[in-house]
Amino acid sequence: MYGYCEGERVTYFIRLPANAVLNRLIDPYLTRPVGSPPKSGIQIRLVDLRYQAQTWDKERRVVVKIEWHDGELFPRIGFIVTNSKLPAGKVVKVYNGRGDVENRIKEGKNTLRWDKTSCHRFAANQARLLMGVLAYKLLHMLRQLRLMREEVRRSMAWLIKRLIKVGSKVAYHGRRWQVHVASAFSLAGYYRAVFG
Repeated sequence: MYGYCEGERVTYFIRLPANAVLNRLIDPYLTRPVGSPPKSGIQIRLVDLRYQAQTWDKERRVVVKIEWHDGELFPRIGFIVTNSKLPAGKVVKVYNGRGDVENRIKEGKNTLRWDKTSCHRFAANQARLLMGVLAYKLLHMLRQLRLMREEVRRSMAWLIKRLIKVGSKVAYHGRRWQVHVASAFSLAGYYRAVFG
């Protein structure tokens, strides 16, 4: 996989499991930093290494993140293999950003049923997935642009239940479409913010 990415000029950030050789390479860096820990209670050291596994044809860059948490005896260690030329801190930041991407994928699967591709034809499954991604993108734009002043970040399920699945009447008059909701509807302000 590394060779393919390098051949296609794709930048990768991949977690690497610990092994005896990596543990031996980072051994000099495992002393706890001197001084009082920051307010977060976590002291971090980043190490840039060159490492070649037995199955690799060449050495590759490995960024190591060593964290000492206040009250814990042993550090937490993570290895990231990459072909990026970014500084070690940015490599870790990019790698950690994948968590948010995974949350967005989970949100799409749970609320818009992206994973429901039960048709026998590939084109039909692809069309369904693309429609789900389009719906997700529209809901995400709605969440970002119209509801960004709120302190709480609304989930896709909240948007769908409160704003989309609402009893309303749609009327067409002349050149205008109108959406009528009950005057007692408590979230009517959101409709005015979205459609106003």
